[in-house]
Amino acid sequence: MSGFTRGRINSYQKTSIQTASKEELILMLYNGAIRFTHQAIDHIDKKEFPDGAKNICRAQAIVVELMNALNFDQGGDIAKNLEYLYSVMVDNLTTANFDRVVEPLRVNLEILDRLKSAWEGVLQQIKEGKIQATPSQLR
Repeated sequence: MSGFTRGRINSYQKTSIQTASKEELILMLYNGAIRFTHQAIDHIDKKEFPDGAKNICRAQAIVVELMNALNFDQGGDIAKNLEYLYSVMVDNLTTANFDRVVEPLRVNLEILDRLKSAWEGVLQQIKEGKIQATPSQLR
């Protein structure tokens, strides 16, 4: 990919992030965590451990960001349950990185896929006007 093309893609991604709603940003984070987890699995399977570790760290940073975005005042039990799932995922990422194994990453993909699907349902309900998200619901 040429530098010009890469620059245009980066510019597009930056604009997408800057103009996204908080709800859409959460979906982008899920997509990023899924993408980096898949890449980590591919690298570990190929015994490319430094690249695997790099992608595990990227996925871990995203999961920690998702954890930091939780609003326990508004989210109640849902926020607590999400915090637990995110903690499990961080532990799995640490195990995968330390032991150079993919099974914990596959577990994370299952969790992330379900969370992403649920979040897409929330976004659809917001778009249809069935529910409203207020700024206080997300940090």
